[in-house]
Amino acid sequence: MLAPLGIGDKLAVALIFGFVAKEVVIGALAVIYASEGASLTAHLAQQLDWVQAYSFMLFTLLYTPCLSTVATLKAESRSLAFTTVAVAWPLALAWLLSLGFYQGARWLGY
Repeated sequence: MLAPLGIGDKLAVALIFGFVAKEVVIGALAVIYASEGASLTAHLAQQLDWVQAYSFMLFTLLYTPCLSTVATLKAESRSLAFTTVAVAWPLALAWLLSLGFYQGARWLGY
């Protein structure tokens, strides 16, 4: 589902953990790639080109709010419909913008 965005399986797993809290994405990547710090940076640089990296960062920036935010939205709004839109809209927006960026960059030959 994320392959058209240039996001592979390992990065997708990190995004799932990022739903709990966005800052967990880096920790999840460290566990998935069994490295940390400069070693993790070097490993990711070998695995991703710049277009994939930007697509991943764009998606991570925009996709669904963290779980505590979703719980707060549900509690404060008392509306499942509002909460669903608050989760689905950023997810759809992130997917579309990352798709546009990644496919556009590939189309231009990057």
